[in-house]
Amino acid sequence: MTAQEYGRLQMLNEELKRAEHWIAERGKEMVLSYSLAVAQERHGADGRLDEDVELIATLVFLARDGQRHVATRDNQIVAHIDIPILSKFDRNGNSSRASIRAEISDARHSEPWSQLLLELYGRALQQDMSKLLSIGSLCIDVVLIRQQLRSW
Repeated sequence: MTAQEYGRLQMLNEELKRAEHWIAERGKEMVLSYSLAVAQERHGADGRLDEDVELIATLVFLARDGQRHVATRDNQIVAHIDIPILSKFDRNGNSSRASIRAEISDARHSEPWSQLLLELYGRALQQDMSKLLSIGSLCIDVVLIRQQLRSW
């Protein structure tokens, strides 16, 4: 790996760390907003939670113009990573994942490489080595947190 490629890799790593922080902050805001909106819990006649909510942050990696051959789909998406912030509950009121992921550990930020970057690399290696080598053709677009609300 050349010094220039390593520099680009470090730059991508820093961007991912900033994106992680942004998602954590927005996640807290959305959890708070949702909590205020449903201040009165809704339960069914049997006492169980009567709705299912999931908040997911999605990091989308897009191919730059002129680099569309790297993308796997027509919409220029090279890869995406979903990060659960608020997990959904089953009909018994049990969380299907950890209940809230609104804060990212400070220990993660002291690591030299972002966990998101490592996950992206792992996925790229599993699919196509040429994508891994085309770091300079990627740009990052942080998609706003997607909220899925299903009421029964």
